[in-house]
Amino acid sequence: MRNWRVGTVSMGLSLILLGVILPISQMKGSQAFEPLLLWWPAILVVLGIEILLFLFVSKQENPVIKYDFLSILFVGVLGTVGITLTVLTSTGLLEQVQTVVGSEEVTFDLPELTEALSDDIKRVIIETGNQPVTVEGTTDKALHVFGTYRTALHQDDEPPITSVEEYTLMKTVGNTLYIYMKDPKMKTGPFSSYTNVTPTIVVPENLRLEVRGQNNEIDLHASSIGNHWLVDGAGEVDVHVNENTDMKLSATVRQELVNSNKVWDQVEEIKDEVNQYTQEYKGLLTLGTGTYHLSITNSDWVELHIPENMK
Repeated sequence: MRNWRVGTVSMGLSLILLGVILPISQMKGSQAFEPLLLWWPAILVVLGIEILLFLFVSKQENPVIKYDFLSILFVGVLGTVGITLTVLTSTGLLEQVQTVVGSEEVTFDLPELTEALSDDIKRVIIETGNQPVTVEGTTDKALHVFGTYRTALHQDDEPPITSVEEYTLMKTVGNTLYIYMKDPKMKTGPFSSYTNVTPTIVVPENLRLEVRGQNNEIDLHASSIGNHWLVDGAGEVDVHVNENTDMKLSATVRQELVNSNKVWDQVEEIKDEVNQYTQEYKGLLTLGTGTYHLSITNSDWVELHIPENMK
């Protein structure tokens, strides 16, 4: 008569279970492992039944349970894996791991916004948020917002931005139109992900414009402005002009002014009155007759981009 070692039946059941699940997972993906989260405790039940059955059928007065330690070790490892998967699932970490492993970087078009502006609107204020923003003037009497965004997305997930309201907020107060660029949705935790948005905002050039940054990059195309513009609180401001630009540019920044193909008309260092170190740099530049004023304040640095024929 063969000796029955407790654990052999449990190990056999475990091998059958894994032999069924692994081929299915090759065909149906990682979702096939979900039944394992429900059925792995049954292996422990079978192991307990083995012990009770051994004691019941044993004819010895004081039976000594003989274990198959290799089988017990295998069942223990499988049970540990099952407990770990259960904990990860209950806390949502398993889903995040699956998302990270199966995701890829994808670029999408932002839902386009076109807003016709009435003659009552005299000023536009843009709150850029943290993302880099391109601002440009147009002869059109409408405001346009478009661009792209890039994010890590799992094949089963929906794009994080599907409507204009998910990345912008517009509000008219009196003769002023306010535009707020919302921060995109972000997954937090050990597997956090972020959506990079790069919008372009086109504003009627005859309106007064105020762009409020948050230490971000602002790409400003000011070739044909037809009113006074202000940029405040940016990290980096790239100003693009051409031979038809008619404006007076004043910039007060914390880093030394970059000439960028053309020397500023005037550069002044603003020093701390007590310690006599340079706090800010102030630069002035007149293009054309200087009819309109572009003022850049409370920013880190400014770089001019001027065509070759204007050097």
